[in-house]
Amino acid sequence: MCSYLMSETGWRNFGVTRLANMVNVDSQNAGVLVERHEHVAYIKIDRPEKRNALTQAMWAAIPPMIDQLNSDLSIRLIVVGSSSPGVFSAGADIGEYRHHVGDLEWGADSQRVVGAALAAVAQAHAPTLAAIDGPCFGGGAGIAVACDFRIATRSATFAITPAKLGMVYEFGALVALVDLVGPAQAKKILFTGETFDATQAERMGFVDSVVGDSDLEAATEAFAAGLVKTSGMSARIMKEAIQRIMSGHREECAETDEFVNRALRSADYHEGVSAFIERRPPVFES
Repeated sequence: MCSYLMSETGWRNFGVTRLANMVNVDSQNAGVLVERHEHVAYIKIDRPEKRNALTQAMWAAIPPMIDQLNSDLSIRLIVVGSSSPGVFSAGADIGEYRHHVGDLEWGADSQRVVGAALAAVAQAHAPTLAAIDGPCFGGGAGIAVACDFRIATRSATFAITPAKLGMVYEFGALVALVDLVGPAQAKKILFTGETFDATQAERMGFVDSVVGDSDLEAATEAFAAGLVKTSGMSARIMKEAIQRIMSGHREECAETDEFVNRALRSADYHEGVSAFIERRPPVFES
């Protein structure tokens, strides 16, 4: 028997049926912006006056943005970062929580909104890269962990602090953190709530690379330049396959065979083979 459900990863365990009742989503004014430069899309957190603390409206704006990008097969990479240098995100806006202390219904709904946003980032069809400068705390760290890759500046700092607030980290984010750094490091990060620097983050595998404070944009562009040369179709299919593997699915079957069949039927496959034979760079459609 060969079956697979993404809900097994923990990312899709959070319904958003009541999302519309919680917040009025206006992506133009929610503090989250989307820009595009050729094959690369940029999602930018844009609330610098509050260190990019994410309100419920900002969290709720993320899934429809990702859905729109998923429909565009020309997108090869999604970069998640900040509109302002020196800060990635201080995490969820705790001011909102202060006004709802004791309201279990609001608290549960807010977790669903956060979970839906993190799930959208994690399940984006194109590869995702977090470009991190300055503080990357709480839910902001959850966004970074949800991405496929993370580049940080030397001045970047990290912390996940629900234990200091008497809260519990969103479950999908827990799954992703454990998958990324392992249970021992995840426990240390979560139980202590301590701040760690970029060097420590790289050592534990929390980030992939660390660059100079003035080099983040160049490093991001260099990463994107390398990625957009390859087939976006291949990356999307292999990302889906890796997500299945991470969920515990390791048996070959008709469903996994279809990964290869989808590639064999594609124009990218024919272009790649032709380019290799003709000794020229390939020009992929998607």
